[in-house]
Amino acid sequence: MAVRARASALGLGMEFLRGLDLARGMRTFQLVDAFPSFEDFWEEVRGLPVDRQVDLWEREYMAPWPELLAKQKESYSKIGMDWRKVARTRVFPQFEDHLERMRRLHTGLARALPVSWAGVRKRLGVRFPVRFVIYVGIGCGMGWATRLGGQPAVLFGLENAAEHHDGSRDIWPGVVSHEVAHLAHYEWRRRYGVDHQPVKDHPLWQLYEEGFATQAEREIEGSDAFRIRTGDPRWLPWCESHRRWLATKFLEDVKARRSVRPFFGSWYNIKGHIQTGYYLGAEVIREWRRSWSFESCAVVPEMAVRPMARKALREMATEGETAGRARSRS
Repeated sequence: MAVRARASALGLGMEFLRGLDLARGMRTFQLVDAFPSFEDFWEEVRGLPVDRQVDLWEREYMAPWPELLAKQKESYSKIGMDWRKVARTRVFPQFEDHLERMRRLHTGLARALPVSWAGVRKRLGVRFPVRFVIYVGIGCGMGWATRLGGQPAVLFGLENAAEHHDGSRDIWPGVVSHEVAHLAHYEWRRRYGVDHQPVKDHPLWQLYEEGFATQAEREIEGSDAFRIRTGDPRWLPWCESHRRWLATKFLEDVKARRSVRPFFGSWYNIKGHIQTGYYLGAEVIREWRRSWSFESCAVVPEMAVRPMARKALREMATEGETAGRARSRS
């Protein structure tokens, strides 16, 4: 296909410097923009059966970036899901309708990224280079902090962004802040020799990790940042009015060993509201931030994360009860 020829030719050309710290003489970020190749790809396959589209996405569009492809596949295999089935039934059928949205979102991201990166880098004291990748994938996330090519990276999935946003609002500063905060979190823990592994897959660890990035986003960009990202102006008011209930439900689900995916996944919801775990986790970190710096919050010892997060949730779940009991006795 012509798509492969262009993608291969651009394999090196799309990886170029967009940021340069002149004072230090060091590269601060690289941008890999795979969206132009996706537009070429989609132009050639848009009339094909969806199974064929998925096959060619894997073999042609993703060919220049095998590590990026492997990461997406692994993200589904880890949770026991078939990536092809998800792509075929939930992702690819939306591409045609969402193409204009993706174009607007791509333009907005290209415009916002340098400024947002500079701001969050200064606020969090980030001193390492980051590779930013814009691509169209299989629903793994609007933003994804990870490593690619041996260095910290943020992956921006335009297909996920287009699910909830039409490109008319500037969602990207909050996304950039959130994902770079994840990278800063990982770097601080590495620097202090605090390994992620012992509790990484525990629900309370996920609450802590996402809460850290969301609270950083909130402090850098303001509360509107993570409200806007959900695409629902009612989201934050609903979370705030259901704070006690959300904390209680999370604790009950953890105790019963039920999946907490409805708190975090964009394809799941709790009473019609997505990603409420991000709000809840940010509330936990906000309480810690009353006494601690971001860096201190980042390096809580692994085995202390669970009891500390559980304690914070219990306090949320019972807030107001002590005052109520005192009033009833008076």
